[in-house]
Parts: sequence; structure tokens; C-alpha cells
Amino acid sequence: MTRSPASKPAKTAKAASPGSAPAPIPRRLPGDLRRAQLLDVAIELLGEGGAEAVTMEGVAARAGVSKALGYRYFDNADQLLLALHDREMAEMGIRVRAALHGTTGFEPRVRASLAAWLDVLAERGTVIATVMAVRPVSGPVDDASRSVHATVSEFYGTMAAEAFDLSPNLATVAASIMLAGLDGLIDCWVSRRMPRRELVDTYTTMCVAAFAALADEPPVIGAPEPEPRVRTRARTRTTGRPRPRG
Repeated sequence: MTRSPASKPAKTAKAASPGSAPAPIPRRLPGDLRRAQLLDVAIELLGEGGAEAVTMEGVAARAGVSKALGYRYFDNADQLLLALHDREMAEMGIRVRAALHGTTGFEPRVRASLAAWLDVLAERGTVIATVMAVRPVSGPVDDASRSVHATVSEFYGTMAAEAFDLSPNLATVAASIMLAGLDGLIDCWVSRRMPRRELVDTYTTMCVAAFAALADEPPVIGAPEPEPRVRTRARTRTTGRPRPRG
């Protein structure tokens, strides 16, 4: 009697040496899932040993694949970290844009985006913090982070310029400064110095008041500051020592 396909015995891996754990059998995954797996493994290694622990060899070994397979998706460890950063920031952007959809008015939009941002941090704050912690080590991640900050500053600057009739440049600069203050908000939230709702109210009130103040009293631009004079001391041609004063 022939066996049905379901009753055929599964193929087993080559026997491992005594005392050693059997080597994992890597499954064939679609490219997007394999790439996501490698990024998830990188997160694990980041949490365990920092950016220095994220190597192409280490990621491949933890994922149970060959190093060559890892290079099919990332040129090097820096590019892997950059992709990880981009993935987390993209998810953040998706959530914030969804929160802003259908929301009108500057203050409600600030509240909605801030609430969405905090929701993502509550869910994936450890991952995002770990990724951002590699900035001093990975140049590409640092550059990408600066680019994200500039893009977000321009977005909210444009929104504020329209709401408060400010110049785009002034509004964008002010938005950049306000965004930098989010670090303080996170610290207060993590340390439980203030409930989340009150933090959102406080930050939103500060944003609205700051832009309103700039609209009522634009910064006073005084006379251009003179260029700093570079003082040089006369030197002799032979020794290079200062000439004695007569």
C-alpha cells in the first residue's frame, strides 16, 4: 500500500556531534519576510551588546542563515542599522499620519500627532530607544536621524506658518526647537513626574503659546553683527618671534 503525501516521514537534518545542539534548519522565506527577520535579529543583538554586537556574521548566526544570505539584503552592518532605523521611523510616520487624517486646526493636530507618537513609544519604545542609541557609533543612522528631524520640523513649521501667519523659515526653526523639547517630555513620562494626559496638555499649550507669541511679537532683528576681527601679531621674517614694541 502506498503512503499518502501526508504520511511521508519528514526529512531530518544531518546528525549533530555528541553533546552539541542540533543546527537549526533555516526555512525558505520570501524576501520581505527574510529581511524583516534579519532586522528583528539585529534588534535582539542591539539590546544585548549595543551597536558593536551587530555584525553581519552575528546576525546571520543568530538568524540561522549563511553570512552570504545576509549580504543579499544589506551591504554591511551600518546599512542594516540604517534600515532598522528607517523601519521604525516609517512606522512612526504611518501612525502619526493616520492620527492627523480628518483632523483640522493647529492645536487639535498637535494633540493628535503627539498622542499617536506616545502610543508608538508605549508599544515600541524600547526598540526605538535602542536604535537611536547607536547614533554615536553608526554615522548613517545619525545622518538619517537628522534628516527625519529636519523633515518633521518642516512639516510642523508649514502647519504653524499657515495657522499663525508666520514666515516659513521662522516657523520651521521654532518647530525644530519645540521638537527637541520632546526629550524632556519623554523623561517626565518615564519617570512618572506627570500623567500622560497632563504632559500632552502642557506640551500642546506651550506649542500654541510659542507660535502665537512669535506672531504677536516677531523676533527683533537688530543691526548685523560685525564680523569678528582676527588679530595677528607682527612677526620677524627670520625667527617668527613677535617684534619688540618701540
